[in-house]
Amino acid sequence: MARIQTAFFPLQGGLNLVTPPISTPPGHAISGLNYEPDVRGYARTQGHERYDGRPKPSAQSYWVLRFDQGTDDISEATVVTGATSGATGLTAFGITVETGAFGDGDAAGYMVLTQVTGTFQDNENLQVSAATKCVADGTADEAAAPDDETDAMWRQIVIENARGLIAEVPGSGPVRGGFVYNGDVYAFRDNPIATAGALYKATSSGWALQALGSTLLFDASVGEIFEGDTVVGATSAASGVVKRVALLTGAWGTAGTGALVFASVTGTFQNNENLQVSSVTKAVANGTLTANTLPAGGRYECVGHNFYGAADRRRVYGVNGVGKAFDYDGTCLAFITTGMAADTPKHIAVFKQQLMLAFPGGSLQYSTAGEPHEWDAITGAGEIGLGEEITALMPDVQGAFVIFGKNNVAVLYGNDSTDFSLSVLNSAAGCVEWTAQMIGTPYYLDDGGIRTLNATQAFGDFRMGSATQLISTIFRSKRAAGITAVASMQVRGRDQYRLFWSDGSGLCIYLGRKNPEALPFDYGVVATCCWAGEDDNGNEILFMGDGDGLVYQLESGTSFDGSEVNATIRFAFNNIGSPQQNKRFLNASMDVDAAPNTRLGMTAEFAYGDPNQPASQELLLTVSGSGGFWNEAFWDQFYWSSPVAGKAVKDIDGLGQNISIAVVSSETYRPPHTLTGMTLFFTYRGLAR
Repeated sequence: MARIQTAFFPLQGGLNLVTPPISTPPGHAISGLNYEPDVRGYARTQGHERYDGRPKPSAQSYWVLRFDQGTDDISEATVVTGATSGATGLTAFGITVETGAFGDGDAAGYMVLTQVTGTFQDNENLQVSAATKCVADGTADEAAAPDDETDAMWRQIVIENARGLIAEVPGSGPVRGGFVYNGDVYAFRDNPIATAGALYKATSSGWALQALGSTLLFDASVGEIFEGDTVVGATSAASGVVKRVALLTGAWGTAGTGALVFASVTGTFQNNENLQVSSVTKAVANGTLTANTLPAGGRYECVGHNFYGAADRRRVYGVNGVGKAFDYDGTCLAFITTGMAADTPKHIAVFKQQLMLAFPGGSLQYSTAGEPHEWDAITGAGEIGLGEEITALMPDVQGAFVIFGKNNVAVLYGNDSTDFSLSVLNSAAGCVEWTAQMIGTPYYLDDGGIRTLNATQAFGDFRMGSATQLISTIFRSKRAAGITAVASMQVRGRDQYRLFWSDGSGLCIYLGRKNPEALPFDYGVVATCCWAGEDDNGNEILFMGDGDGLVYQLESGTSFDGSEVNATIRFAFNNIGSPQQNKRFLNASMDVDAAPNTRLGMTAEFAYGDPNQPASQELLLTVSGSGGFWNEAFWDQFYWSSPVAGKAVKDIDGLGQNISIAVVSSETYRPPHTLTGMTLFFTYRGLAR
């Protein structure tokens, strides 16, 4: 009897579509969707869920509160309040009566609550809109389902109830961009009649429209005005605290002109009245107060920076391609006037304390150092021409500034207008708009795929390389089908670059090993923009906007906004080092990091899919591991979603020189899993003929 052999190989390397099958490493994938290369292997893609600042669906729990002395029913999605404690909760579904009847005043049973605040007390009246419906029989117990099946059902109900409360950004058209500032999430969308843009902030009650402040122009300055000054109109007595000051022409004290930005104003400033600070005239009003209004349309690109040093002066700087650049401090917005005839920059960056703006026609404008609102050549502002449309700006690449064009890549050396020097690095290919990300070094899409721009050991020199040679056919097929890239993002916490296409598909590239590894994904959403930031605790948070006005938080939840995550991956044909020798494959054991009861499907192909060697029957497997068992763990003390290291095992019976294993998964409420390695059990047979 032939001796059973084993062969183990780690699962890593990403998608490989170009290496000859006989040479493809066994851990590489030859097809896949919604799996990601990861530090431990291949991780099923994380979930995403709609977001507006309200509690996330995936974070919802439930509480069971028993009652007695019931006199009236309580329907689904009703706020229940403890008359003594003031605690509140929202019913997940209609209350359950186990004994008695409402008509007799002795109904008893339980209700399942979500979004509970406070602590309910035993024997307190439970009220709806101040009307008593029943009496608490004990306190509310979190996650107190009688068994795991009921627990899963109730969790799903509260998750979907919470999802239904989350709304799109108000207005019309697509989400046009967003940013994270001081831990708060903001999004741009046009107003309902598409005549202006609007800025919204995510709050615990959903998206809230933000006031943008107002602007008062001045001239004939005889003294300097500072942020924080209270400016008073000498004639009107109108007043307001200055949030932003921009000197546009001239100089303070010598008839300078400029703009004052206020978050709010008392009274009405008059044209040509003196503007005073502490009863001292500083300038003259040049017009009346004008509300700050964003134009409709465009696409927003934003960066956060502090030009002034004080901790409270960090601001968001943005452009949209249809109006002036601006800055925002959480209370008001201030437009940045550069003096360009068409003052509509499209891309933005900060380099050596200068605000850098890319304009149509290949013009790169930079501000006075340390003064993003000053654009006078006398004080150091200036312009550099690239000679073609600029598609991205990338600062601080080994101390240099990279300017990407449609057909070339240039590097700006130096510190300011006194020593800037532009060098064209490549005039054969450029960067596709919205695809450049700085991940240690720039990554961007050109006609051939994802490229990198690395600094060489020679100071000031750069070299270009491709990060996606193994999947070059994907980019050719996308171009042939007219599918374009629409967005990209860096995922710092997972060493990833993600690219989004106009057909809703995308590409995830893992950069944590020597060679980049890629696999495709499809979120079921066509992205219009994406952005990232940090929450109040310093955790990375990722967002994506779509054409219907919804914002989604990525890496959140277990589903694609309530839909199943369908994932599949097929590994390369493995000949176990003997490509011409047949083997009888008996068994495959997959190492999996997963929650208990994770379900996987597995199938095998033999001899490069030889029809004379049919694939093994697909088998649904449940991952085994260190999960709890009902008779060995108390339900209310056991953490059922604790991660485990398990194995998915499949008996196979196939003959061939090689074998390819495929894994499929379809889950909505179970957390993602990671495939880390595989062991094959086989016996040797004769040579293949």
